[in-house]
Amino acid sequence: MKNWMVKGFGAVRFLAQGGRYERLITACAEAGIPLQRLRPAAGGFTAWVPLRYYRRLYPMARRYRVRLRAQKKAGLCFWLRRYRGRWGLVMGPAVFLLSIALLQNLVWSIRFVGLNEAQQAEAGRILYSMGISEGTAVTQQMLEAAGQAVMSGQDGLGWVSLNFIKGRLVVEGAPAIPAPSIEPNDPVDLVAAADATLLWLEVQEGYAVRQPGQTVAEGEVLVSAVKEGRDLNPIASHARATVWARLEKSYECAQPLEYSASFATGRLGESCRLRAAGRQLTLWDSTEGLSGQTRTTHAPLTVFGFVLPVTVEKTLLAERQPQAVRLSSRAAREFARYACQNALYDEFPDAELLTVSEQEHWENGRLVLRQTVLFEADIARRKDE
Repeated sequence: MKNWMVKGFGAVRFLAQGGRYERLITACAEAGIPLQRLRPAAGGFTAWVPLRYYRRLYPMARRYRVRLRAQKKAGLCFWLRRYRGRWGLVMGPAVFLLSIALLQNLVWSIRFVGLNEAQQAEAGRILYSMGISEGTAVTQQMLEAAGQAVMSGQDGLGWVSLNFIKGRLVVEGAPAIPAPSIEPNDPVDLVAAADATLLWLEVQEGYAVRQPGQTVAEGEVLVSAVKEGRDLNPIASHARATVWARLEKSYECAQPLEYSASFATGRLGESCRLRAAGRQLTLWDSTEGLSGQTRTTHAPLTVFGFVLPVTVEKTLLAERQPQAVRLSSRAAREFARYACQNALYDEFPDAELLTVSEQEHWENGRLVLRQTVLFEADIARRKDE
């Protein structure tokens, strides 16, 4: 008998004995009842018959005084009858498969293609801030807005695309091709950033109006971008040069001896939440009553390595409290000295120190340090800066 008939509709193997069993075989053929695998047996025969014809054999067997006895049953219906009353064994997998089919609109996993680790971390942070994570139902409008946010949030990306297919969100991107830097070509003079004595000039473009050894004042033109020609017509050029000079400047910085700063107390708080389908469930939270610096991480929920459309959000809080700090005179002096040095290098990044002299005095519980610095640096600046 064909396997698909046995599995789909069921079949019965029976034993027919006694009476006129030969006439029963003939009657079955005349009635259109298919008998398969007909085999002789002691005082009768055995055969397979489809389940839907089995009940029709009984009146025919009584007519010919043949005894029928079912020997074996096969088919899906008999297999299900075996588990009658235990529908959980069947309904469990069915409900699981149905839930997978219905939850395809939720994000099960997020993959990144074409992005380095730093870009992946930043893109994941942006998506999470917009409410897109494992277990979130997304729409096309959300994906478009998230793609624009990821693109605008990172300068090193040339393009970003978010594709959502059957529970998988793929974030594709490519690094941007750096645009060639174009220097401004407008004729602008180079002027002195401070009063100084010129040491040497290296002029790539433009016309030098000062010479080494001369003293210049702040704002005075060093390299001109325009020069009169022989016909008295102006000749414009893009001024570009390095003007190395020696100069002296003073910086004044104040440092209080007492101030308030935030310090960690050593107490930690932690919370864990499950997020799915726009809802969240708090598993535990020990951050109540604590204030300080927090760090939040999120990852998909996995069961035996199988990823579920649920996000596990963990927040770690390190408690910090303000405390009063009192500096010694030496420490206050070092802080003030450091602030003066920062002010110098912010104004002249390439400065080379020659001599440094300091004067200090106390004012209302603060140390006021005045630092006079003799140094060499490039003092050429565009006039429009």
